[in-house]
Amino acid sequence: MQMHDSVLAFDVGGTYVKAGIIRSDGTIAEPVAVYPARSGETKEELLQHFATLVEAQAKRVRSGHAIRGVGLAFPGPFDYECGICRIQGLNKFEALYGVNLKEELTARIAILPELQGRWSDSPVIAIENDAALFALGECAFGEGRSYQRTICLTIGTGFGSAFVSSRRLVKGGEGVPSDGWLYRLPYRDGIIDDYISRRGIVRLAEEMGIKNVSVEEDDVKRLAERASSGEVLPVQLFQEFGKRLREVLMPFIQSFQPDAILIGGQIAKSADLFVSERIGSVPVRITTDMSVSVLKGAYQLFQKNEN
Repeated sequence: MQMHDSVLAFDVGGTYVKAGIIRSDGTIAEPVAVYPARSGETKEELLQHFATLVEAQAKRVRSGHAIRGVGLAFPGPFDYECGICRIQGLNKFEALYGVNLKEELTARIAILPELQGRWSDSPVIAIENDAALFALGECAFGEGRSYQRTICLTIGTGFGSAFVSSRRLVKGGEGVPSDGWLYRLPYRDGIIDDYISRRGIVRLAEEMGIKNVSVEEDDVKRLAERASSGEVLPVQLFQEFGKRLREVLMPFIQSFQPDAILIGGQIAKSADLFVSERIGSVPVRITTDMSVSVLKGAYQLFQKNEN
């Protein structure tokens, strides 16, 4: 590996794309840039848009610093191993359904004249989900760096998870669900994602008879504010939410034997209301800067064959 390699990192959402240039020590070389996602456009428009964003970021890489690759956090459903988008019916990136994004985007950036000679090898694109990149970023450069084995969770609109050992993703085997994904496993009368998520908290509030629950995007934030002020039912709401989170995790704590549990995402900002310093005997670490961790995790995608 060259001394001055960087990775172009992108966190792709339905509305915005965040982009950063990540150095080998996990630092971000330039301020994070934010671009419109344009997720409703045609296949060709989207592919050209992403290629243009790669080119724009590559131009920000200092002279003498080679570009090692392009890492993308891309929403699912997505076949991350093969690079094929499987999004349908979600009102974003519909035109990319069935498209091999890795191949199509690699072909476009490989011929950009202004990027010739900037790569440390040939242009390489790696794609993962945001929970996996959050986990890699935190375990390499953040709260998880001093632990060998971690279960990493993102709690927000949905429930993301990743299992990490020695800074590598573990996607199966004893004690780990397929792909490292907990969200789709059965729980109570549905799946885990129905309960450990924003909508899980809102549904629980309705079941408990909590009044004046906002239906806006800040509904959980407002409930957390009410709990923090000592309002009894919201306090009980988050206590119950924490109990459910422990129920979900305990089988995997027993089977995977993590050294720590890392929690990020929007709802992690209210973690003091629903989780203590330990779950069982395992320490819990909270991080609230998920987007930066996701970008930093993109660098680790290019470390998987090295030590």
